[in-house]
Amino acid sequence: MKKILVCYFSASGVTRLKAKELASKLSADLEEIIPVNPYTKQDLDWNNIKSRSSLEMNNESLRPQILPSKYDVSDYDVIFIGYPIW
Repeated sequence: MKKILVCYFSASGVTRLKAKELASKLSADLEEIIPVNPYTKQDLDWNNIKSRSSLEMNNESLRPQILPSKYDVSDYDVIFIGYPIW
């Protein structure tokens, strides 16, 4: 049996719900991807070209740091990654 990990980042909670459903159906481990500096609602305003999410999306050097994983990804055969589509 393959060892499965479902990792996700959720801004509004929609991706979190889907990741939990997937992990439950697959009997997989579940890992939330958490930024070191949490996002505010204003940070996530993709309609604002000066918002944090817009700046990070358009400049790779601004991508956020994330907290360390509680799992060693090399222990898994399959890893699903879920994230918002902004």
